[in-house]
Amino acid sequence: MLCVVDCRCINLEKNHGISRYTYEIIRNAPKNIKQYLILLADIKNFDVLAKAFEEVREIVKIKSSFLSPFENIEIPNVLEKIQKRTKEEIAYFSPSFSSPPIVDKRIKKYITIHDLMHLDFYSSLKNKVYYSTLVKYYINTAVYVFTVSNYSKEKIIKYYGNSEKIKVIYPGIDVNTFRKLKDEEIERLKDVYSYLPEKFFLFIGNNKKHKNFSYAYELYKCLKRFYPAHKFVSNVWDNESDQDIIRLEKIDDNLLCFLYNRCEAFLYPSLYEGFGLPPLEAIACGAKVVASKCASLPEVLGEHAIYIDVFKSPEENIFEVIEKLNQPKLKFEVISQYISKYNWQDLSKKIFDFIFS
Repeated sequence: MLCVVDCRCINLEKNHGISRYTYEIIRNAPKNIKQYLILLADIKNFDVLAKAFEEVREIVKIKSSFLSPFENIEIPNVLEKIQKRTKEEIAYFSPSFSSPPIVDKRIKKYITIHDLMHLDFYSSLKNKVYYSTLVKYYINTAVYVFTVSNYSKEKIIKYYGNSEKIKVIYPGIDVNTFRKLKDEEIERLKDVYSYLPEKFFLFIGNNKKHKNFSYAYELYKCLKRFYPAHKFVSNVWDNESDQDIIRLEKIDDNLLCFLYNRCEAFLYPSLYEGFGLPPLEAIACGAKVVASKCASLPEVLGEHAIYIDVFKSPEENIFEVIEKLNQPKLKFEVISQYISKYNWQDLSKKIFDFIFS
């Protein structure tokens, strides 16, 4: 059997979220599996994927970009051609919530649904129609539906049922990239990133409503009373005049690891997450994390975060946060053991075990 994987969402210049998830599944696939993988790429990422994944059986270029309405016509046609050309049994795996209708019932479908945020949090008539028709069809016709947390599984069951086909497989952490740096590494990198302040709190995310940047900023202003020398480092900002904000425009993994290692705490008051990779990366680097109690975060972060009720004001939370920030960190060996259960190799192996079983 061959497995066709939709990899059009991979963008190595902004390799986070669904892009990172898909990339790591292919990169960490067992060697004996890669020879049976056919990847779908679009015009934008074909050359990049061809270079990154030389061990797979084939990479097929298609015209439809990720989430284009034309994918619903083109991908079924491409799969039919692959099946006729190879004369092999075909499985189709979409690592995102996008899975074009496939008429040929001989092609087994597998899909990952990371969360139902656009139904739960950004509810609109358009989203309700999409999730009540196409997404429902994807779930009902898939052999298995993979998801990234028990929280997301419960949401999928709530809206769609089908509990027996939903499989929770946690994403991973690249511990070679996100790790606690040695003192000599930090001293060397201080020169590389000399524009960064010596002391700071950190927020990394985007300005979408559910990321709750405004709350993180207000929490920082409360913390500033107790940490007067600390700045606020962020890739999001909405106050150009605040001299305490250090604004970052481009962040690669090396810089991100350094930021996690150096920050006083990573602030993550998100209102909705299907999983929550950034705070987990921060914990892997030895950072203290101040996170909301919302959605999947307590499940994923366990006892390794300082939790706040984001439905209370930052002022109401500040004294509890200060008290916990002043407590000593857990031994890093304990953190490393906890982080080890989030493993990209395990994720990839488990997914392909289900597909090729």
